[in-house]
Amino acid sequence: MRRTAIFTALVLLAATASLAEETSGVDILRSIQEAFTSVAAEVSPAVVYIEVKSETDKSLSFFFGPWGFEAPPEQEAAGSGFIIDAEGYVLTNAHVVARAKEIQVTLADDRAFDAEVVGIDPDSDLALLRLKDADNLPVVRLGDSDKVRVGEWALAIGSPFGLQQTVTAGIISATGRTNMGLANYEDFIQTDASINPGNSGGALVDLNGNVVGIPTAIIPFAQGIGFAVSADVAKQIAERLISTGKAPYLGVSHRAPTPEDVGRLRVPDGKGTLVAMVEPNGPAAAAGVKPGDVILQVGERRIGTAKDLGSAVRSHDVGTRVPITVWRDGRKVTLEATLGAVPEQGIR
Repeated sequence: MRRTAIFTALVLLAATASLAEETSGVDILRSIQEAFTSVAAEVSPAVVYIEVKSETDKSLSFFFGPWGFEAPPEQEAAGSGFIIDAEGYVLTNAHVVARAKEIQVTLADDRAFDAEVVGIDPDSDLALLRLKDADNLPVVRLGDSDKVRVGEWALAIGSPFGLQQTVTAGIISATGRTNMGLANYEDFIQTDASINPGNSGGALVDLNGNVVGIPTAIIPFAQGIGFAVSADVAKQIAERLISTGKAPYLGVSHRAPTPEDVGRLRVPDGKGTLVAMVEPNGPAAAAGVKPGDVILQVGERRIGTAKDLGSAVRSHDVGTRVPITVWRDGRKVTLEATLGAVPEQGIR
């Protein structure tokens, strides 16, 4: 009898514990759901749909001309963006508004505004627009992407395939991605939140409602691999474009040195970024930077990795003369470059 009572008590205890766990699990799911809905409600009003009419890419003449067809004078494209201040400034991807002739921006409340391009930085694939005659605008907060941790929840908000105000959820898969071949100065956040054509320029948001990245690209033959320009890059570019309408550039194509490069060139500590190409007549070329140089420092900033170069260049205004330390022929060489305004096409 005593054994039966003990057994019954144990069964009841186990059942109670199981029920408690189940209830706790449901509560956790409800908390996550509430976080998602709250963030979407907070941020979505400031995420916009961008429609662009642009000049036809001249390279299309190769496909049209020889057969007697006339290339269309303009083409249409669409993407996403988000409002960063009450003055009507909108951040988006450079490739969304490339060669734009007309831009119309539609808000979540169905208000539509014409917009103008304030400035474009192809190096980071970012552009800044300004809405015309707009007021009472919702805005987002740009977060600190350096504090983003792998495994955190993330929501992507944008207009994939023109489906406005679409929200998808995932996690932060990686941070600080470089050497992706997506832009010249790279600092990408990788996420498995669903990103599709039309999400470009939208918002990648944490559960505090801060924009931590700008979705810009996917690997089309993969699943759950998308990339967003980090918010830290976006803040630097927005600041420069708002103040001057221009982004600074150095005029090099570069990459992280491989272990073989480090051994062959005897690069100290294996730090820096390797110059692959120098743009003719660009600031770096005028300063004497050569392919094969390893850039170790720009101004007061040491270049530990490839992504550091973009941050160092963006920290200066156009026209600033900055010292550049490179590793060449087994020794340090200090040069001086005057940063130019980023061209709209070509390497930077």
